Amino acid sequence: MKKTLVAALLGLATTASVLAQGQIIMYNYGANPITYGANSGGTLGANIAGAQWHIAMYGVAGSSAAAINTAFTGDGGNGLVAGVGGLTLATGTATITGDGIYGSSSPATSATFNFSGAGTFVLVAYNGASYDTSLIRGHSAAFTTSAAVSPSTPVALTGQAGDPTAPAFSVVGVPEPSTFALAGLGLASLLIFRRRK
Repeated sequence: MKKTLVAALLGLATTASVLAQGQIIMYNYGANPITYGANSGGTLGANIAGAQWHIAMYGVAGSSAAAINTAFTGDGGNGLVAGVGGLTLATGTATITGDGIYGSSSPATSATFNFSGAGTFVLVAYNGASYDTSLIRGHSAAFTTSAAVSPSTPVALTGQAGDPTAPAFSVVGVPEPSTFALAGLGLASLLIFRRRK
């Protein structure tokens, strides 16, 4: 009985250490700033600025950047991210601290993931209540790096020596659903008039 109890406790301790929280600080130190893209309301190609912008991160365990980027093909950089290749939203957000420069205030507010080691990540920027509902938003290409396990110093996306660099990306305007509806009606009317000839 005692041996079974000891074995169970050791098993739980091993599981807890395997599922340690991996941490990444969303801080780019000016490397690859986020810029304004088409229909974003800003100057095309200029770095985004202002307190209305939020930076968040999606992640999944393992190295799957190629597959995720293939799934993103054709979304214009503003498509939905959650669920693509298993990506899930991390806790914590960062804010714009300068032109295109983003940073989280401390490791406590940085993104944390329930895995350690290699992971695939996607950064998003948006100016509304959430990425999914914002009409101006953008996401980076997927990239692979390691998340540091607490109490180790979290990995930062600074692009400095020893740190990974997050890909550059732009925020763009997202067409409202009514725009798609009007386009569909126009296409339908063209087909009707074509059949009458």
